[in-house]
Amino acid sequence: MPRPSFVLIICLICSGCSGDRLSRSVARRQISQIATTDLVPDLIEIREITMPASDQAIVVTSITLAFQFKKTDSGYWDVDAVRLGDRDWIHMAELLAAIYASHPQIQTLPSAPKATPPEAPPTTTLHVKPNEFELQRRSMVEIGSSPLVPDDLDIRRVVSQNDVRAIAESTITASFRFRKVGNEWRVEAAQLGNRGWINVNDLLATFNEGRRRDTSASLQKLVAGINNYRTKTGALPNITDIVQLTDLLHPNYMTELVRVDGWGRPIEVGMSGTTFRLLSRGADGRLGTPDDVSVSPAAPIGP
Repeated sequence: MPRPSFVLIICLICSGCSGDRLSRSVARRQISQIATTDLVPDLIEIREITMPASDQAIVVTSITLAFQFKKTDSGYWDVDAVRLGDRDWIHMAELLAAIYASHPQIQTLPSAPKATPPEAPPTTTLHVKPNEFELQRRSMVEIGSSPLVPDDLDIRRVVSQNDVRAIAESTITASFRFRKVGNEWRVEAAQLGNRGWINVNDLLATFNEGRRRDTSASLQKLVAGINNYRTKTGALPNITDIVQLTDLLHPNYMTELVRVDGWGRPIEVGMSGTTFRLLSRGADGRLGTPDDVSVSPAAPIGP
């Protein structure tokens, strides 16, 4: 079964670049702009570029990302979420739902845990409290030896940790297949290790459709909250943005705090007289494009 470390590929977009050959600098820039997350280019190491044909290129990379780990009831650490650029955390359940959209997902666990590297011998016979570096090293050993952490992840440092959750800086090895269309190179597919290639467009379409459904549901929750407020007060909320709206509605008029769409962007709000509009800019983040998600009742709400 493909491991959850396929996290990198969920947000790849097909963007082009000019030139006969795909250079390292162009490949790094393209990958750094994954789904407009603006990854720091210095965190992307281009390890190799091969061209099996004049219109194809394979780019092997090591990319540093932030991963969230969660300890299971069995005491093993598992990859729970990944963060790309400045975007919100993307949960593994959502990722796997997109990856397995057309194939049943079979949950399997390894037959035996990874071997835990032995602790280094003490450098002194004195019993002293471990310093910060030693604590970090032990955290990396513990997380890295879990059978539920994919071999493709290399834990570099633990940023924060408690008994059941940890955030770590990790590197992931992934390959990207570029294809030249006309005078432009476009990302076509992605691969982790020696696993099969996954078509970027198919995966993104499934992933974004799930987030679109989540966004529509969130907008309807806000509509219900506004309707409850209107029924109680006789007027629409006097607000200018989503933070003001939710501060007014939650928790008296709606139990759930809803502020962002499925892509982690603030929901836009417009109030005018007895009508209102709630809007998400969709996957591309641009206003007025076909993937926008909005609700705008044609008639006043309430009694």
